[in-house]
Amino acid sequence: MSDSSKWSTAVCPIGLASELACDKWMQIIFRDIGLFKRRIFYQLLKHNLDSISSVSLATKLKRLEHVGLITFVPANEHKQKKVYYLTESGIDSMPVLFAMAGWSAKWHQPSDRFVEALRPYLPEAEPAMRGLLSKLRETNLQRKQLEPMSWMQRDSGPVRASFGQEMV
Repeated sequence: MSDSSKWSTAVCPIGLASELACDKWMQIIFRDIGLFKRRIFYQLLKHNLDSISSVSLATKLKRLEHVGLITFVPANEHKQKKVYYLTESGIDSMPVLFAMAGWSAKWHQPSDRFVEALRPYLPEAEPAMRGLLSKLRETNLQRKQLEPMSWMQRDSGPVRASFGQEMV
């Protein structure tokens, strides 16, 4: 159950969405789980491009679960290890994350490499976004093993704009 149950029907939807899921770390963790297939705590901590602390990561993972954007299952190899997945609500909010990226790309100067990788999924690219959401449902809800979206790698290797498609 999400925190939204405590709100009255008079609450502004923008304010409610901001309360539920908007801070820097929550969006970055959400991105890493959904798009980079970083599903366990250690992967999220070690491979995070933005250097989150372990305390902040643990707190934000609990918050994302509490508001219904992610869920977890125990790992097969260790009962205390959690494997995180997006929920349907989380997948449904992915276009918002890409819209924020589109706004940032338009009005600020993020890395050209990342902007080009994101471009096929920005709001004006509706068919590509539908395909991405479908793949995310397969990976997160049906637990199918698909190639991760690895188009935002730390090294200078190829940029991948979708599941397995390389961009130059």
